[in-house]
Amino acid sequence: MAIDILMPPLSQTMDSLVLVEWSKKIGEPVVRGETLFVVETDKAMLEVESPGAGTLRETLAAPGAEVKIGAKIGVIAEPGDEAVGATSAAQISRRDGQPLPPERQHRVFASPRARRLAEAEGIALSSLNASGPQGMIVERDVRAALERQRAQPKITPVARRVAEAAGLDVTALTPSEPGALITREDVEKAIQQQPLAEPVLPSRQQAGSRIALSPVRKTIARRLQASHQTTAPVTLNREVDATELTALRERLLADLQPGDPRPTYTDLLISIVARCLRRHPRFNAHFDGDTIELRDEVNMGLAMDTERGLFVPVIRDAQRKGLLDLARARTQLAQRVADGAITPDEMSDGTFTLTNLGALGVDSFTPIVNPPQVAILGVGRIRPVPAVYQNQVSIRQVMFLSLTFDHRAVDGAPAARLLNDIAQMIEKPHRMWL
Repeated sequence: MAIDILMPPLSQTMDSLVLVEWSKKIGEPVVRGETLFVVETDKAMLEVESPGAGTLRETLAAPGAEVKIGAKIGVIAEPGDEAVGATSAAQISRRDGQPLPPERQHRVFASPRARRLAEAEGIALSSLNASGPQGMIVERDVRAALERQRAQPKITPVARRVAEAAGLDVTALTPSEPGALITREDVEKAIQQQPLAEPVLPSRQQAGSRIALSPVRKTIARRLQASHQTTAPVTLNREVDATELTALRERLLADLQPGDPRPTYTDLLISIVARCLRRHPRFNAHFDGDTIELRDEVNMGLAMDTERGLFVPVIRDAQRKGLLDLARARTQLAQRVADGAITPDEMSDGTFTLTNLGALGVDSFTPIVNPPQVAILGVGRIRPVPAVYQNQVSIRQVMFLSLTFDHRAVDGAPAARLLNDIAQMIEKPHRMWL
């Protein structure tokens, strides 16, 4: 009996997903639980497991197609079901160019030697090109398929995507150990060994050209529009003296051991904001328009820019993590976002969001609340400016903070108190240990 392959409901915010690639070809055997295809949601690229065992008989969606959730995208023929789809006997012609007789159009014909060899090697007969008389599969067809199979390197789906993005020939890659799978680390090593090439500048987009939005971009647009329409956003801005914070980071970096992650200003700010939110619980909450759900844990969302759009992975229980643990968690999430391997679970249940555009030279901006969260903190660059400090003009390291909050859930005065606590802890970071 055939098994229908359906587009799974992997997103809570999208009614369709993009099919990135099939991990199996028509006619190849599949095992229940192994990767069958890859899809792109609004948050990540995800590998989807096969719903059953058998042979991939038919694919109804091509890579790059946007498919409705629940739609049929392919068929698996269970063991013993000899009917095939795009490679069926009905599509095989006799060597004289005439179509096969009707009685032979729904079976796969093979010589006894070919059947025994295919069974021993685990090759599906339906995947083979027939060269025998009247469309019969013979032994040389099986051996030709074996040669092609052995010539193909075994590579993980993530490693294949990284190699294709870098323009590497997959067949030229070698694993770290003979017979092992080619991994992402093997691909990155091969990229590093490539000779430097002249940079290729992106072509200028022609005036009047139309660019279709990707599923990720559509979701970003939908969520931002919903935030604008359903919240009452107010932004408070404050200039902060970050001189002591920069000095603290320099001392911390000097004391690191080999192999320790290097904390960034974002890591320091996550630690500071998480501690302040514990004293201002109404900002570490979810708001549905009627009730405010105060959260005990601080699940810090981090806005990250990628080529595919904005992603906001979440560091859970940020208030319980030390600085090195925060740096390690942020680094791992950033790598998974860059690889397209981030999962929906790693992007959900954030209670507050931090977005830092300082590295891009931005001084201040107005961040947008990410519902159902109540607030978001925007961070600008740290820059040296002449300022009055202890009744003298000196050079200080200054930054801007921008706190946007939903005025339906909280008022301006409590928001100002939260921003003041964050600012004071940045200006005197030793207070984190009091």
